[in-house]
Amino acid sequence: MAIAILIIVFLPVWFAALFVMLTFPLAWWVFPGGGSRGPQDTLASRVLGGALVVLAEWAATAWVILAFPYRFHRNAGPRRRLQPGRVPVVILPGHSENALTMFFLERRLDRALRVPVRALSPARYYGRLERLADEYKVQIVQWMEEIGADRVDLVGHSQGGVLARHLAEAGLLEGKVRTVITLGTPHLGSALAVMLPGRNARQMRRGSAFLEALNAGNRPPGVQFAGICSTHDNLVLPWHCGLSPRGDNYIIRYRGHLTLILSKEVVRLIVQELVRK
Repeated sequence: MAIAILIIVFLPVWFAALFVMLTFPLAWWVFPGGGSRGPQDTLASRVLGGALVVLAEWAATAWVILAFPYRFHRNAGPRRRLQPGRVPVVILPGHSENALTMFFLERRLDRALRVPVRALSPARYYGRLERLADEYKVQIVQWMEEIGADRVDLVGHSQGGVLARHLAEAGLLEGKVRTVITLGTPHLGSALAVMLPGRNARQMRRGSAFLEALNAGNRPPGVQFAGICSTHDNLVLPWHCGLSPRGDNYIIRYRGHLTLILSKEVVRLIVQELVRK
């Protein structure tokens, strides 16, 4: 039993370490602009900041791997009643992520916004993005009916941001979306998508037909957009492919791709954007 526990705990930790050691060198030295310098940076601040972002991303990657088997995890229900005039929030996880992965982001948004917040789990990890979006649509509409909501704010991490945009821009949730906020989303694709499994990963490669069609479409009326990306993203490569073609962009530093979902700074930006609406 003790050996089994050690394997369950330490295998994700070692796999996460290997993954981080592979992706950060690619992000910083192979692709242009990775870990971009700030005007006040010194050698010491860059070294310390680089070390901290790698350690944080290591922990975040281990968390995602540990949560991976719990795709069927579902929240029991809304923790708060929807007050008149308020808009609930739906969180869409990224590739190979689920509701448990989004646990900390969900809790922090719930406390900060004081509206119902629901992180969804995918019906399947891998498949065409169009199919994943259709399955999320069913979950979102059902939850909105349960809490009596007319509109919803969508927050999507990575692939979840692509799906949030597709839901809003392809008319799947026409008239039901107020705001779309994307976190570390490969709007222009990612060079590392070739390393990930599934048809959905192939659709997030640079120059994919899906992303080209999505970015060429018209912005839906009445929907506000904002994007949050990091110059130290180790999965969206180059990092500027995470800049949203819709709405404002918040560019932060010293946050890895998966660290974004654990970052209090990201929560502050999301809350700032949603309260402003």
